Amino acid sequence: MAENNQLNTAWLADLTNPHHDGTTQQIDDFVRAFQTENTRLQEKVAALHQCRLKEDEVWLKSTRDPAVKQLAEADKRQDSYISAFRHINLGHAGLPDSEPTKQEAQLCEQVMKDFGFRTNEAYGAESDKILQMGQSLQAHQTFLEQIGAWQFYVKAAAAAGEVRQLLGERARTKGEFVKGEMKNARRQTDLAIAELYRVLMAMQELMPTDALNALITQLKGVERYAKQYYIASASGATPEPTPGTTPTPGGGSSEGGQGGGGGLPSGGGQEADEGGGQEAGGGGLPSGGGQEADGD
Repeated sequence: MAENNQLNTAWLADLTNPHHDGTTQQIDDFVRAFQTENTRLQEKVAALHQCRLKEDEVWLKSTRDPAVKQLAEADKRQDSYISAFRHINLGHAGLPDSEPTKQEAQLCEQVMKDFGFRTNEAYGAESDKILQMGQSLQAHQTFLEQIGAWQFYVKAAAAAGEVRQLLGERARTKGEFVKGEMKNARRQTDLAIAELYRVLMAMQELMPTDALNALITQLKGVERYAKQYYIASASGATPEPTPGTTPTPGGGSSEGGQGGGGGLPSGGGQEADEGGGQEAGGGGLPSGGGQEADGD
């Protein structure tokens, strides 16, 4: 048999998780639509479908983030407390020059301005700034206690430390998940496709038919498209397809597969890996980590 008619699966390992999900769903759809009385092939098709359902289940699980609600609640607390702190201090900073608290209140407000602080930043960026500002505000702790603002900074710093801890836990959990359950689900799907392809190649050698040739052509098309637009473009070797110049996406099974990207295989949604942060330090004022761009 000519080399270009051979089906192989090594390229599947180079796909990102969403593209792997969508591309293997396309393969599943094509082979399930193929009519055959060959019981061996039927077994392999059924086995692949079960692997696909499992990969879909794992993929959907990977898009859910149980820490989102906790993060939102901790962020709301840090916003409320740091806002209360700032409003109390600004009240004194706006007093007439003759008031003894005005000058030091202005120095504390300048700390906030120097950090470019605002409460609508990403979780990690905001919590970092709250924690880092503490190092400068400590010099004014006595004054801030006298005007009743310091207690709210302490509570804001505690909430910011919780945000950093949740971000760190989320990053670790996500990393372990991708390396574990998702990796195993992908491997089982790839093995099932490899076994199914071996049966198809044997049938093509021993009992070729026009329908079988058409199926193999479809599967080779999936491979070519994925290599050109998902794998090659990821390395910058080939540009993404433009509207009107690529094949229409194939229809996905109602039982699995994520929404399609452009072109033949229906790719999944984009991977949204959100960076985690370091856990806040213990005793005294929490110490801030470096700033980062965490998703809200």
